[in-house]
Amino acid sequence: MNKLNVYLLKDLSPEVKAVTFAKCSRSPDSFKDIAKELTEDKSRKFHEKWVVGYGHSSVAEHATLSIAIENISILGTKVIEDNRLASYTEKSTRYQLFNKDTYYIPETLKKDPELLKLYTETSDYLFNQYELFNTKVSDYLKTKIQKEGDISDIQYNTKIKSKTCDTCRYLLTTATQTNLGITINARSLEYAIKKLLSHPLEEMQRIGRVIKDVALEETPTLIKYATESKYLIETEKNLTSKIKNIIGKSESSDQNYVTLVNCDKDAENKLILALLYKYSTLSYNEIQNKLNNISQEEKEEIIDIALKDRGDFDQPIRELEHIYYSFDILTDYGAFRDIQRHRICTQTNQLLTCDYGYETPEIIKEVGLENEYNLCLEKAKNAYDQIQKKYPYEAQYILPLAFRKRVLITLNLRELHHFISLRSGIRGHWFYRMIAQECYKKIKEIHPLLAKYIRVNMD
Repeated sequence: MNKLNVYLLKDLSPEVKAVTFAKCSRSPDSFKDIAKELTEDKSRKFHEKWVVGYGHSSVAEHATLSIAIENISILGTKVIEDNRLASYTEKSTRYQLFNKDTYYIPETLKKDPELLKLYTETSDYLFNQYELFNTKVSDYLKTKIQKEGDISDIQYNTKIKSKTCDTCRYLLTTATQTNLGITINARSLEYAIKKLLSHPLEEMQRIGRVIKDVALEETPTLIKYATESKYLIETEKNLTSKIKNIIGKSESSDQNYVTLVNCDKDAENKLILALLYKYSTLSYNEIQNKLNNISQEEKEEIIDIALKDRGDFDQPIRELEHIYYSFDILTDYGAFRDIQRHRICTQTNQLLTCDYGYETPEIIKEVGLENEYNLCLEKAKNAYDQIQKKYPYEAQYILPLAFRKRVLITLNLRELHHFISLRSGIRGHWFYRMIAQECYKKIKEIHPLLAKYIRVNMD
């Protein structure tokens, strides 16, 4: 009997690793022996023939890249992160200060002197106020939060800084430049590049070109055919025009933060069926026919057995993934950035506009800065209103994170356990905590038995 052997493939390029794993399906040799026979040239020829020529794209999933992107707009990060199969880490607006030299200016506006002047003057004003607010909020928090016990000066100052940044980030515009780290496989990267190259905004197209150039150094074959998509470009343009004519401008009448718009009406029975299916040898239809013979008490006991013994770090079993809930969420852009990070779901995003107003943190009111704060956001709105008449996509850059936007998000019950538990936690930002709590309430209203097992902090 052969001994179990587990090891890492080291010092191989992404494309060679991908071929090493791909050849396993038809070669009796070990992975190490397969890798020894491969060269960069042989790997490229393999990918040209099998991945590109025959469409065996799954091979490209073994070629993984870690890409560092610096000085990208916050808006740009959200476009890139609208890809499910990747991992992202972003410079945090909640823990770091940003300076006024770090905002993106759209190339389109550089060709329009009048709007460029409005854009830069508004951006400079907002950043100056952001810096001023940081000083005043920090000074206020030091009077409100006393240094207690054996907490060190570093810990105390870090606490003050994080609360300050958390409050003042509402004045940062989506043009604010930041840094983003991505880990992604070549198959997903090819599609991500295609989406960027097909995006209406010039910044996204440029990012797509630069990412492709950099990635080609490591994966010269697997992404070299990533180009703009006529389908994506034309669909965006035609649907935008068609739907604008049908619906018109938003009246902004619906201000509910969380609306449950769709769900599995028979979710409890659906979970019971999935559990019975896993632990039996009957077909789904046969089990469904027997469901009427199972009492409500027995159903509740089955669900209880499936979920009651979870430890603190245990995820619920996968059968919960058969149940879906769709929410229409109205959120400020700052909180949206955290909500979007939950990618085991389906998200449909609207453009950022002024249609739904903005959020005001309570600390801003406590410090006595509400009038100055409102003036900042009104200036941003005025600039947005003028820019969007000619450039609706570029106008998003001038809006601070305080402004609200909509996102339609569909999550399965298993992911909702994770989302609600994490985002309702006491250490989270106050706005997305409220969103998570509202999602929980909506589920509890219609499916109390399923909500019973979701861990939520309702403080």
